[in-house]
Amino acid sequence: MKVAITSRCVFKLHGYGGMERYVYYFSKHLAENDVSVELFTSVTKKQTLWDLEKVKLTFLKPNVNESIRLLRGINYRLFLRKVATYLKKSKYDIVHAFGICPVEYLRYKSRGRVVIQPFGNEEFKSREKENFFKRIYLDLLMRNPKLYSVRNADAIASEGEIQTKEIMQLFGVPKEKIFYLPDGVDLDEIEEYTKDVEVTREDYNLQDADIVLMNVNRLEPNKGVQYLIEALRILNQELNVKLILVGTGSEEEKIKRLIKHSGLSEEVKHFKNIPDKLMFQLYTLADISVTPTLYEGLPLVVLEAMACGKPIVASNVSEVPQAVKDGINGFLVPPRNPKAIADAVLKIYDKNLFMKMGKASKEIVKNYDWSRIAKMAIRKYEELIGR
Repeated sequence: MKVAITSRCVFKLHGYGGMERYVYYFSKHLAENDVSVELFTSVTKKQTLWDLEKVKLTFLKPNVNESIRLLRGINYRLFLRKVATYLKKSKYDIVHAFGICPVEYLRYKSRGRVVIQPFGNEEFKSREKENFFKRIYLDLLMRNPKLYSVRNADAIASEGEIQTKEIMQLFGVPKEKIFYLPDGVDLDEIEEYTKDVEVTREDYNLQDADIVLMNVNRLEPNKGVQYLIEALRILNQELNVKLILVGTGSEEEKIKRLIKHSGLSEEVKHFKNIPDKLMFQLYTLADISVTPTLYEGLPLVVLEAMACGKPIVASNVSEVPQAVKDGINGFLVPPRNPKAIADAVLKIYDKNLFMKMGKASKEIVKNYDWSRIAKMAIRKYEELIGR
């Protein structure tokens, strides 16, 4: 089986976000299941070695991710056209596209089966004024039934029931075209990273008596990190609570100012662009993982924290309840609610649920191992090819 994966960005080459990591690990595990995989992505200025020997990597111009903001939309459209041109040159059984990469390719009558995984629906959900022109472009391209839009794909991958409803509503896709393909984690890799821990709380001025929270996210508006900072301020009125914050993004300076203004500079340990090994070892220092997202699918960071055996406090949005079972391996809280975050942390502390919930997290996350998810995708590919 010959599969083309298309994405404007991928982990280790472009960034650390959820989609980037999904593309990387998904491609890796497809290849390990004897699928011939070629990954098409945007060129980058970064000098990073590609470490997936079984996955063929093809860079296409222009550089989408590192171009200036005004040119990014134009470069993305040029990239989409280049993707279509390259896909047409070779015969693929399946084209699995992340985001809107295959829209130009859908025009061709003689093509392989196309699966779209619509990461990045934020433009459709949030409708901010600053995205006005981008919204018009995306609406015309993605939702117009007269054009080759998402609905023309052979199948759409969804992370769960709530995202399925979103896809049907946003893109006018019939339910029978949508199939379940959740986010995943590489459990063997995480176990290897955390087997011999090289960091200690003392290294980062964290005391044994401190309650240590951990948040890993891109620092973007939809991640809700400002509400976690406010919850940290509330918690420190009666306990010693610290936060390990891992991530960078457009909100970074704003978050730093909020931390300083709240008098929490000593309570927050901020890391960015760190290796995976260090990130997972930092999890071993934390007591609770907190994900205050406002909207997205099933955040990969939730699954990664669960794989590290942590209780989870997370927003009750989209597919989060699929992995975070309220009262079992953590607590679900309303989005934009610092007090609810603080109350959930206190409940875990007061009832000493750290071990119990952490053990439940490790059991639940077994359902999200990448090897299982790759096999789910292969079964769907075989079904599509057989039609």
